[in-house]
Amino acid sequence: MNSINIVCHNVYPIFDPSIAWGIGGMETRAALLARGLARSGRWNVRVIVNDFGQPQRVKLEGIEFDIYQPLHRHASDNVNPRFARRKWFPALNLDRRDIPLIWQIPLLFVFRMLPGWLCSIFWRRRKADVTCCFGNNGTSAQVIADCRRAGLATVLCIASDDDLAADYQPNDESLNDYRTPKWMAHYALENADHVFVQTERQMQLLESRFNRQGDLIRNPVDISANAPAQWPSRSERDVILWIGRSDTFHKRPLLLVELAKRCPDLPFLMIMNKTHVDIFETVLANRPPNLTIVERVPHREIWDYYRRARVFVSTSAYEGFPNTFLQCAVAGVPVTSLSVDPEQILAKYGCGLLADGCMERLEQHVRALWSNADLADQQARAFHNYALTHHGLEAQVERFESLLQKVIGNPLRDPVRPWWRQPRRRFVRRTEP
Repeated sequence: MNSINIVCHNVYPIFDPSIAWGIGGMETRAALLARGLARSGRWNVRVIVNDFGQPQRVKLEGIEFDIYQPLHRHASDNVNPRFARRKWFPALNLDRRDIPLIWQIPLLFVFRMLPGWLCSIFWRRRKADVTCCFGNNGTSAQVIADCRRAGLATVLCIASDDDLAADYQPNDESLNDYRTPKWMAHYALENADHVFVQTERQMQLLESRFNRQGDLIRNPVDISANAPAQWPSRSERDVILWIGRSDTFHKRPLLLVELAKRCPDLPFLMIMNKTHVDIFETVLANRPPNLTIVERVPHREIWDYYRRARVFVSTSAYEGFPNTFLQCAVAGVPVTSLSVDPEQILAKYGCGLLADGCMERLEQHVRALWSNADLADQQARAFHNYALTHHGLEAQVERFESLLQKVIGNPLRDPVRPWWRQPRRRFVRRTEP
């Protein structure tokens, strides 16, 4: 059997419903692919996740879950806030939590002196045929650097188009919208052994901006040909649905607030994760009476909201191929989008209505899909057929497995050096000796 490490820090709550946590499209995608590989019986699947209070190692649905760098992270969580309050010495609580400082402070000092040598130990002890990182972020850059040092193959799985931003440069210390240093995002793109993308557009961006070839795996969804027979009637659909984060640069919920004010006669429902507290509170303060806001929905209950939706609205500035769109295709919800049109499914394939950035046109589309049953059904069925043909779960898992076999069969981009010949620093670019 082949073995794979999948790195997606916030995916664990999908498998453990007792944990309340916001789940995004990247986590849903990672969970579907991990489950698909595990169910095939041909893979040992380990998923590296954040610490949500679960045991350090636990097995669910045939998948092993392991907490990322637990020793270092637990020490950092205890030591760093204390030094932040004191310039030279850590603040003390005068209780038993102070005792671990005796070993945690020296541990962190050694890690900071020898990060390259020590951080890679985690991956040497969890050696797999391939390690897949979901999303271009700081953690992915760390994992790629550590696995490269350990001589382990890595894959970077692109999420949104922002993972391929044009301003990612090797020496840029500034932060992107998700607080990742831009040099780290560039490092991940430059140093991963392989890059998997979601769309043709991402393939083009990867080549034109970073001179790399990618492999396409479309965002999967569990969809069946007889799904339309199970769609609720229009009389059971009573809301216009929006799902996303509270931010101003990606999902842009304030634009949904504006849309709801333009349509005071229509009921809107917003499921919004509180990622930016100030934006969340601004939305709450400005919402009109016809807009209902739900902060968080357990992953297993999200389909109840899709079955209630008569229209789905996207106000995103960019996407990859949004998981919310695919869930609409399964549930028979017609889609209208302010700006994004992944793979031209709206403009070219008639899977929804595109407003081309115009709020007035978005309002017209919402009203048309709300009131015109024939138009709504036509759009929903077109999208269902498209998703069934291009995004079926079984086909995408098979492609994922095929590409992983290709990765395993190819030689590493860098020769493996013995540890004593490797530099002390953690991030070494391919252009460096």
